[in-house]
Amino acid sequence: MSGNFHIGDNITQHGPNSAVYKGAQSFPQPSRPHVFSGPPLVFVNYRSPDERAAFDLDAELTRRLGEGAVFRAARMPVGTAFPAELLHRAANCPVMLSVIGRHWENAYGTRPLDDPGDWVRREIATALRNRVHVAPVLVGARSRPAAADLPQEIRMIAHLQTLHLPMHYTGPDLRGLVDRLLRSVPALVNIRTVD
Repeated sequence: MSGNFHIGDNITQHGPNSAVYKGAQSFPQPSRPHVFSGPPLVFVNYRSPDERAAFDLDAELTRRLGEGAVFRAARMPVGTAFPAELLHRAANCPVMLSVIGRHWENAYGTRPLDDPGDWVRREIATALRNRVHVAPVLVGARSRPAAADLPQEIRMIAHLQTLHLPMHYTGPDLRGLVDRLLRSVPALVNIRTVD
């Protein structure tokens, strides 16, 4: 059975399995999420104390670029061999956002950056070695890290142009930061985005 046919004073049949009341308002259907086709474009590198900023940047970038365009460790499926996956993504995503908050060097009462096995350090070192575009994101009143305070393999991050996210940031702050990123990073300039 196909087409429209009348089944009563107030109901019109549309196709074999649906009925619509005459004069009923039509509501827009929820749009399907924009899905990015291809490997992730942006790797979000962060320490646990900066997880909120990392999550919010991930959410805004995903909204603009599409589901699958952003890689963050917390998105890995359970059971993934995380060391290999983290290093593979750090080496192959064209862009890395390194979220640098107040306790980036001195988290947990120690200096994790001094440990060659520190994941934040390993991810940044891998990205820099592979010529990934690394963009430091300074959170709150955080200033740029001093090169002399960093291990040699990631010292370059102290000399890179930064983005800034205020301590009590809002949606417009996030959108502005992502706008700047999308306009200025060559790997992202020509990517189709949702505004």
